[in-house]
Amino acid sequence: MALAALNWRYIGVRSFTAGSINGALDAVYDLGTAVTYADGSTRTPGSGSAWTWAREVSGVTVACNGTPPINALTMKYIIGGTVGASAYTFLTPDTATLANVIVYGMNRASGAYTTWTSATPFTNAGFSGYWRGTRTFVTVPYDGVAMWESQEGCVIQFSHTASSTTSNIGLGALVDPLSTGAGNAETDGRLYMMWGSGSNTISNASWLNNGGGADGHMWGNGSTSNGNCHAGVFAPGTNVMFGGAGGQTTRFGNFSPSNTLVSTNGDIARVPFTVVTNTGAFVGQLRQVSIIRDAATRLTYQNGATVLGYTHGTTLGTQTDAVVLSY
Repeated sequence: MALAALNWRYIGVRSFTAGSINGALDAVYDLGTAVTYADGSTRTPGSGSAWTWAREVSGVTVACNGTPPINALTMKYIIGGTVGASAYTFLTPDTATLANVIVYGMNRASGAYTTWTSATPFTNAGFSGYWRGTRTFVTVPYDGVAMWESQEGCVIQFSHTASSTTSNIGLGALVDPLSTGAGNAETDGRLYMMWGSGSNTISNASWLNNGGGADGHMWGNGSTSNGNCHAGVFAPGTNVMFGGAGGQTTRFGNFSPSNTLVSTNGDIARVPFTVVTNTGAFVGQLRQVSIIRDAATRLTYQNGATVLGYTHGTTLGTQTDAVVLSY
């Protein structure tokens, strides 16, 4: 039986001083504590689709951690970053810590927060370790952050206005395994995923098609190379990714939607898609995340006055491979 549908919402975008890691983290926190959505409706952290966010300040903001409102396994999600070199627990296949990037991780059975550079940032064992989510802020001086959220998932997009490029991170119970069999799903029927664009390149405009490039992909398509895009799902009952510590998921199929992906009556089509392990084993279907025809990111998708969802792509103001996050 399929899991309950998620209701994705778009919080909006916040600007910060170009190239500032700490400014980016402050912007994430500002979005995570907002009391209104981009459409002006009320947002109450901890209820509905609204996550609750906290930040760690050590002179400046060095990390943010988020908690979804539906959270049976006491999951916590964390992003951090530092201007200088700092030791943190990285996750294979990334092979070393790197300064001036945003990194991300997740933790099961979480306790009290300690510090983002700890091997146990939420006291209890259960931390994934960090993958890199962005280019270095020296290479790409990011100056904006956008955020989408649902009851169990969150997407964060770091953007560079001058080039219209982005790097992206996704966190949460994003996968429905369509099974409750032992080894297929957690005890709550879900699979918990994290993914990010990586530090080697910006998010790829043709990310739905491997022909568009081997890196910079999103939404469950990971590479086994250091610094590339990564995506993985906790093997049920563990803090280890399917396939081992650096286990990756990938899409079940490659797609080139362009602008021709419409229904026979001309409506914009929404096509669900699935992810598998890098050895080809079925993992599950992404939750209320559908392939659509090419679209710019951060748009509202609606039928007349009825909001159906929000677009998430890789490039500001330009139509590229995209998904719609259904509301």
